[in-house]
Amino acid sequence: MSRPPTPARPKKSLLPYLLLSPGLILLLGMLYPFFLGVYYSLTNYYLQYPHLFRFIWLQNYLKLLEDPLFSYSLKFTLSYALVAVVVQVGLGLAVAMLLNGRIIGRGVLRAMMLMPLMMPPVITALMWKIMMGSTKAGILNYLLSFLGLGPVNWLGAVNSAIVSVFIIDTWGNLPFVSLILLGGLQSLPSEPYEAARVDGAAGWGIFRYITLPLLKPFIILAATFRVMDSLRIFDVIYAATVGGPADATMNLHMRAFFYAFQWYQMGMGMAYAMVLLVLVFLASYFLMGYWKRAAEQTSL
Repeated sequence: MSRPPTPARPKKSLLPYLLLSPGLILLLGMLYPFFLGVYYSLTNYYLQYPHLFRFIWLQNYLKLLEDPLFSYSLKFTLSYALVAVVVQVGLGLAVAMLLNGRIIGRGVLRAMMLMPLMMPPVITALMWKIMMGSTKAGILNYLLSFLGLGPVNWLGAVNSAIVSVFIIDTWGNLPFVSLILLGGLQSLPSEPYEAARVDGAAGWGIFRYITLPLLKPFIILAATFRVMDSLRIFDVIYAATVGGPADATMNLHMRAFFYAFQWYQMGMGMAYAMVLLVLVFLASYFLMGYWKRAAEQTSL
């Protein structure tokens, strides 16, 4: 009795691998500068004195712990990111709720909301820097003069410089947060709202017990993007204050830049950069885990 023929194995197509290859090549290309940065952070590499190059292991990181400049930069980076996320997500939710309602000129307002996103952050910072002139030549101080208020040294004093950077950053990124939350509001199911109105709920009750829980994944997603951007903000600070006055707006990213490209201490600069990278990774990792749990809860 003859054996039945063995079915031919299907040929594996190379098309999926070819389609994935550009992304894989790009990922591998991104790993090279990362490992190079880790390597330089373990050395005493000076751009001016390459002949003194030496492997010093963790000495740069130990210097960071003893450096008061690092302590302030770390505190400023974390506190700025926390305040930025809370305020910008809160304002973004308010703007999204407004634009999701039935208001006159809603389409025009939605289009105008996108205008700050069309401008590069450096141009945005320079535009606000001109408007925040310390004398009446600045339009903001000119408007304050009508209220009987003296000129504010927006970018020249410690406290006002921090507030000014925050205002510039918020103006440029609030539309992005509002856009995410507006998309979330428009994707919410209508059945829970109809059932709540039948039960007599309205206004604040509907917002607190229906809108916020259903919108939670979108809020966390917007917060994740803003945390990552706020921790590593550079262009706005550099264009507006260059880290000043008196290092008041000097975060970890600015400090890494100054060490590496102003003071030519590439090893110490890369150590600052690695600390910042760890902070961004940890924040995004925990927030994305929180987002996944929230998305699973809302889908039940």
